[in-house]
Amino acid sequence: MEQIRSVPFNHEAEAYVLGSILIDNNLMNTVIGKLDARDFYDENHKIIYEAMVILFKENARIEFATLIDAIRRTGKNINVDPRDYIFNLIDLVPSTVPLPAYLEIVAEKAVERELLGQMREISDDILLGRMGFNQVLDKTEDRIQGLIKKRKTSKFLTIEKAAHQVFSHIERFHSDKTNVTGLSTGFKRLDKATFGLQKGELIILAARPSVGKSAFALNLAVNVAKINKAHVAFFSLEMSIEQLMMRLFSFQSFIPMSKIRRGDLTEREMILLGHAREDLKSHNIYFDESNASDIYEIRAKCRDLKLQDKLDLVIIDYLQLITSPDREQNRQAEVAKISRNLKILAKELEVPIVALSQLSRLVETREEKRPVLSDLRESGSIEQDADIVMFLYRPDDAKKKRGKKGKEEVEYAVVEASNIEEEAQEISIDLLIAKNRQGSLSDINYKFIPSESRFIEEKFTTVKVKRPTPKTTEEE
Repeated sequence: MEQIRSVPFNHEAEAYVLGSILIDNNLMNTVIGKLDARDFYDENHKIIYEAMVILFKENARIEFATLIDAIRRTGKNINVDPRDYIFNLIDLVPSTVPLPAYLEIVAEKAVERELLGQMREISDDILLGRMGFNQVLDKTEDRIQGLIKKRKTSKFLTIEKAAHQVFSHIERFHSDKTNVTGLSTGFKRLDKATFGLQKGELIILAARPSVGKSAFALNLAVNVAKINKAHVAFFSLEMSIEQLMMRLFSFQSFIPMSKIRRGDLTEREMILLGHAREDLKSHNIYFDESNASDIYEIRAKCRDLKLQDKLDLVIIDYLQLITSPDREQNRQAEVAKISRNLKILAKELEVPIVALSQLSRLVETREEKRPVLSDLRESGSIEQDADIVMFLYRPDDAKKKRGKKGKEEVEYAVVEASNIEEEAQEISIDLLIAKNRQGSLSDINYKFIPSESRFIEEKFTTVKVKRPTPKTTEEE
């Protein structure tokens, strides 16, 4: 049967698959897991396969009479005599043994056709100017990744193989004696609570402004890069690279940031800064120069690093500043899509993603200032998608100044410190682990030195807590 090929397809392979099913109905169990009607190019074959699927779902025999009836029930007409065509399909198959090879051919040609269609659509987008440059690149990468995943369909994993794989991991963890199965954070009690930052996890670090989110994120970046010899991608949507490096120089040299900014440095301090520069140069930390805020651009840059084998951790400061070209009617829906994309990206690239987040201002209106999950700004989906949710909390913020004006009592929350490093040399900060899918809920106390952007874990025992999970705004 000669065919003029305008697109990739294999008529013989499609016919062979259908004929094999007619000879041995049990083969439908294999075929239906690999192909659907759209994978057949020949319109007659599509209709015949749709009819076979109908019979399979009805647990009916797939044979000449039942198939003719099922074809009629699809409401579609094939352009040949169905009776003769079905007999020809059966005659075409001398043996069903080569079926897997023919299945592979049909599946491959379907993917090739889909790729061709996608490229034509993207070509039109470019020629007609329907999309911006970055959107075109992201759409192209997205479509190709989707086709690759479709091509790499996996079979079931037997419990024997699964048990062997997991037991090998357990043996390795046992021999390490570290209790850290992911990336070490450099903070012993945080590692104990989380077992390290795990591949595929989305970790949310939230706090009110000026509590130290960015400083804690930088501490994590340096610790993870240094201890694990890991590659860290740092996206700062709020601060410039110069501001970040000022903090890192202060952190690495133990010199107050205010002195570095003023340039009020002794010769000894200049030498210390030189050593700090050399130490920092040895770390594999990558800053995004463009300050990309588009979720798809962030994803593209992370994929690029992963392809170079230079990605072990992603840190984003912060989630509410990320934008999406697919505008939603309300910001909460947009943030939901962004958080979902971050979780999918973490799983796809097999790296942990730490995303900083703002807390709702409602926490300031409560008598109890300790943050809870429902305080996450645009919370519902963030809480749902995250594997770990951590809050930074200043116990001092719970203290209130009271004043009276006539008969009314006015409460004033402690003013957030914009010039915090001048206020105190050390501040007590609690890290509250409010959600932890794989570990315990814990409260860990830190000593924060704002002048050096440095967090130091206190030495007393971590407090394990058991808190009921508050309802999200959506649930309420």
